[in-house]
Amino acid sequence: MSSKPNIKNFSRIYRYLQDPDLRTRETGDALLTIEGAEFSGLNLQGLVWRHVKFVNCDFAGAYEIKLDRLEKSTFENCKFVGIHGFGDMVDVTLHRCAFDGETYVMGYSDSKRLVFDDCNFVGTDSNRNHWGAVGGYGEAEFVRCKGKWFDLSGLTQLVIRDCEFETVSSKHDPREVANVHAPVLIERSKLRGTFNMVASSIQSLTIRDTVIDALDLTDTTIKGEVTMERVRAGKLGMAVASGQALALKAVIVTGNGQEVFYLSANRFASALLENCVLPDNLSGEKPWMGGAQKEPAYQARPPLNKNLTIRKSKASRLDASYLNTAHLVLDGSEFNHLDLSYGRIGLMEMNNTQIGFSLDLTHCQVNDFKQTGGTSLKSLGGLKLDGSNINLPQ
Repeated sequence: MSSKPNIKNFSRIYRYLQDPDLRTRETGDALLTIEGAEFSGLNLQGLVWRHVKFVNCDFAGAYEIKLDRLEKSTFENCKFVGIHGFGDMVDVTLHRCAFDGETYVMGYSDSKRLVFDDCNFVGTDSNRNHWGAVGGYGEAEFVRCKGKWFDLSGLTQLVIRDCEFETVSSKHDPREVANVHAPVLIERSKLRGTFNMVASSIQSLTIRDTVIDALDLTDTTIKGEVTMERVRAGKLGMAVASGQALALKAVIVTGNGQEVFYLSANRFASALLENCVLPDNLSGEKPWMGGAQKEPAYQARPPLNKNLTIRKSKASRLDASYLNTAHLVLDGSEFNHLDLSYGRIGLMEMNNTQIGFSLDLTHCQVNDFKQTGGTSLKSLGGLKLDGSNINLPQ
């Protein structure tokens, strides 16, 4: 309990919260400011609040506030502990607020223009079963926020901008919001630990000008495009369930543990890596962007992947085995060791691409091969062609 007086002691204001119609009759649409109150021991259910400004208030308890709707309201320097339901939160901003432990503040599915600005989300347990959750089943935006061990949600639209988070998750299940798939935008942020989006289903994912320790998109479904621009990452785990398009531009993967880069290229309809650098992690697994022998995406005819382009990128070692694509383009890139074994490739183009030591084409089936400039493959000492049908230029 805080040292602040309970909201029940604010007699007229409390009556207005209990009876919004009374407030309208007496004050019209005037702003209601509530400062320095504790909200606990209440039973405020099924109400609609509008034009309320909460300043330096503390919210505690569970299910004591369960509104239908909160509109055109703000929270400034407030603290939240427990479970609080503000209904559909429309045109609501929370400034410099604190959320502790297993606190739950989630707007309902019609929430729009819900903004968390310069807020702190402080989890107390690394066990995800004891994390708090903030955001909304509708739209939610996080700006200049910090947090650890929390779930961040915006199930119809999520924006994260200028934030610093450590070991958080953002799960999206369209079944909870009438099958709406959310666009997700992350800009100018620092994501420490793991940013977990495992088994989500979203419309799109855009990440720009951001530092990421580890991103996990395992088994995630992306209806549209994944775009990453000017991103520095320790680990990118992109073994997605499916995706329409992938574009990685100016992405540098530095290496974080054993599996540093994991991309199920076969499951994207198209994929582009441009001006990217993949790590030289000789003690761990090679960066991987292929498929698996038994997966449907490798066996599919025609292939699900129509185009995979690697342009002006560098990788000391790259495992692209079991790749299944209609069109592979290696353009102006550099590899020391490149593994394309067991690939199923319609047209393969190599333009001004350098391979330093080895190219593994074992059992790789290529319908058409074209090369312009770059390494002479026939003179490459580490060339493996067993079981391949590729016709190399003379």
